[in-house]
Amino acid sequence: MAEAERQFGITFPADYREFLLRVSAGGRWPRELRRGPHGWHWAGDADTQLARLHVPFPDHDTALAASDEVWEKVVREEDYADPADFVAAREARNEAVEAAERDRVTGGVFLAGHGHNFSTLLIVSGSERGGMWFDGRPTCDRLNPLVTDAGRPASFGEWYVDWLEHEEGLTTPELEEATRNQWHRGVGTPIWLRWFDDWQDNCRGR
Repeated sequence: MAEAERQFGITFPADYREFLLRVSAGGRWPRELRRGPHGWHWAGDADTQLARLHVPFPDHDTALAASDEVWEKVVREEDYADPADFVAAREARNEAVEAAERDRVTGGVFLAGHGHNFSTLLIVSGSERGGMWFDGRPTCDRLNPLVTDAGRPASFGEWYVDWLEHEEGLTTPELEEATRNQWHRGVGTPIWLRWFDDWQDNCRGR
């Protein structure tokens, strides 16, 4: 534990730290924290910026505005006499876009994947430290905090226990399908899926 924290330059939120020490290093949910030949990382995760976990998770709206500014810069071939200059400008713009998107998730661990590039993050640095956020950028370009029944940001422990309570009764494929249909209708929706309840309010497509 101490070795991983030294590598990342952080201290894990207390409930996640307790989970790692007393419950599990992870598995299906959350992803497993493991040590490999190049140091500590989360299994199956290619999105967490390990070297930037100490960098505070940014204010969402500020980071989104900075990202939008980069995305809106259009590189047109007709503006370049030399095709090579156009290619270079396009590549520079694409690199700037990727950098802006990476800057939106500094200080966040991609702790669970949901398919289609949707993910849940545990924030480990900055003012949102300890909270769980949902990355909906593949379709809506937003990250949003996951919330408890009381409407406040969920901690790792609340998110994990809630997931266990919702998943343990899904003993057959038929029951799982019926239950998940209810969740999507807003009935008994688990914390990890609650961001979708306000889909239209949260989405701001390009």
